Amino acid sequence: MKKKTNTIFILFLLVIMSCEKTITIKQQSYQSKLSIQGLITPGELPKIYINRTVPYFDPKVNTRELTVDNATVTLNNGSTNDMLHFDSAYNYHYCRYDFFYTHAQAIQANTSYSLNITFNGIVYSAQATTNQSKVSITSLNYVQTFKDLYGEHEGIIVGYTDKPGEENFYRYEMGRMIDSSVHSVDAAKSSCTFGQKYYVKELGRTIYADKNVDGKALTFTFEPNYSHKKGDSAYVRLQSVDKNIFNFYDNLDRQKLAQYNPFVEPVFIIPGQFKNAIGVFGAYAVSDSVLFVYPE
Repeated sequence: MKKKTNTIFILFLLVIMSCEKTITIKQQSYQSKLSIQGLITPGELPKIYINRTVPYFDPKVNTRELTVDNATVTLNNGSTNDMLHFDSAYNYHYCRYDFFYTHAQAIQANTSYSLNITFNGIVYSAQATTNQSKVSITSLNYVQTFKDLYGEHEGIIVGYTDKPGEENFYRYEMGRMIDSSVHSVDAAKSSCTFGQKYYVKELGRTIYADKNVDGKALTFTFEPNYSHKKGDSAYVRLQSVDKNIFNFYDNLDRQKLAQYNPFVEPVFIIPGQFKNAIGVFGAYAVSDSVLFVYPE
């Protein structure tokens, strides 16, 4: 009886193995688009990042392969029309170069700018004005655990008072010095600094609007992007961003939420400011920095 059972089991395995079949999926045609991100703030040089989108299974994955380096990029402030040049900066955390377009003229406050990008005979244009009000941080606190749709995290609580009589949008900015022992939320560590410290700036994923809370004392909580230990110091600033930035990143945030939560309606990134391109050109102001020391 045992021998018969073993024979049946072997026959069953042979049947299962014979059912294997290789299926070739025909890749659909794909129309690449530009991905444009340019966030300007008074007192700093402009940086306009231009990349091309690729299909999901495309082998091009590094920043250099995705970067568009042969576009014509100009920034007009009404009195000058500056041509931006292609440049790069080394990213010490990921040990790679980040590529962008820039020029030596710092962005001015209370000025309207027009960004024009010409690529493959198509012109992409958008406008932004640097008239955002700086809002001061009134308090910084730490909480061991807070919960959002992504799970439970430690958090830093930023307190501020909304500027009354304006439509405002806020997100946090944190800068600190770290070394190769520190990892980011994607588990990446620097493999090229060997203990030497380098500067990182992290930006909030979520942007908060003052709708229905105009002029009130407010707080929001954010999860740090990098690991830390007790006594590590960082500097926190509050960004006041324009509606261009809010609309783009709010749409992007809701798309991410839809990917993680099956009960959230799917959201697709819309072109927004640029016709036939994905991206944002916006302006923001930043508060004075406030020292934060991790209590644990």
